[in-house]
Amino acid sequence: MRPWPTRSSLRRHLAPVLAPTLALGPFACRLDASVELETPSVDAGLEGSANVDGDLRASVRIVREGDKLTYPDAEIEFETASAELRSDTTEVIDTMAAVLRRYPGLHLRVEGHTDSRGSDRANKALSDRRALAIKAALVDRGIVEARLSTASFGEDRPERPEPPYCHNRAESRVPEDKIDECLAIWADNRRAAFVVVEGGEELPAAGEIVGPQASTTVAKATPTPTRRPDWALRLFTGYSTAILNGADHHGGHLGLGLHASQRFGANHRGYIGGGPRLHYRGLRGRESGYVGDYELSVHQLGPEGNLLVGGGSERVVALFSLRAGLGVSVLRGSEEGGAKSLDDTTLGGWLLGGLTVFGKVAPRWSVGGHAEFGALGVPGVGFGGEVGVNVAWHFGIGRRYRLKI
Repeated sequence: MRPWPTRSSLRRHLAPVLAPTLALGPFACRLDASVELETPSVDAGLEGSANVDGDLRASVRIVREGDKLTYPDAEIEFETASAELRSDTTEVIDTMAAVLRRYPGLHLRVEGHTDSRGSDRANKALSDRRALAIKAALVDRGIVEARLSTASFGEDRPERPEPPYCHNRAESRVPEDKIDECLAIWADNRRAAFVVVEGGEELPAAGEIVGPQASTTVAKATPTPTRRPDWALRLFTGYSTAILNGADHHGGHLGLGLHASQRFGANHRGYIGGGPRLHYRGLRGRESGYVGDYELSVHQLGPEGNLLVGGGSERVVALFSLRAGLGVSVLRGSEEGGAKSLDDTTLGGWLLGGLTVFGKVAPRWSVGGHAEFGALGVPGVGFGGEVGVNVAWHFGIGRRYRLKI
């Protein structure tokens, strides 16, 4: 062991305290590495013999947590706006190379990610160069190039969605009370991922150290901070149809609501949400009267409650939707030939259920669709259905967290 702490060890232990103030400019380079496990298969490594056990005595730990390998006390850093690895990052690369030597069947894909600052084209180019630099560093340490591939995503897959006051903004343009938050988000989004494409079955079980000393159980990692609810304003519209008094009616619907949702379960894949909405439905059809046919229009307006339960990733969720409402029903119509007219206002309700799908398209925006069917009371009870689109603007703090998938 070294008698005096090195620059890298000092940096490693101070990083959790100083991380928010050490993010340097648009392309500063903290890269929190993680390994995701895909379908494994064994392929013997081609490297020459190395003192694997000796290599794995490095102070950087690689710990398996579920389907990932994490560096709980390490970073990968580059020079600002550059693909040049900093000298105090070599210990991380050394340990990863030692792990690859210890598990010769592992094949990795090195992925590069950046924060949003700078153009999309520049960020993708930079993340590609950095992924290639990590690959080259591993090859320099004796890893056969055929076991390594690269991919670059730039700012397309952020670890944490960036709010507008952080997104693609220079530090000088960020509000003073938001700068620490933005620095932390940018640092999380600048990262590298090592995705296992072969040989995952060679790795130790979850909760054990892969390096430096494999098969050693470690204390449970610090849990992810509790997610706060996500709040959103949702606008929905689309086509409506109903069978009332034995006759078909067709029209449309429009609504606006306040929606709160919460993630739950393993990896926060579960989803439950809901809230109040104001709903309008307009239908038009022809019904038979005592003397002749009526041209009838039905208008319903009132509040409704919406419950959504389901799950998915942070980007896409599929949900069961249940809606119940009560409002004013206005009926207007005239008998064929104008002999009689109908003008009635009464209380009506509805109960609809079905499928709703949402997809995140930006940190604050999601779009989706819905298809729901059930009972309508106009008065009288009929069968109805609605198919349409949803647009949501997210403003709650919960939207800032990205599910790790």
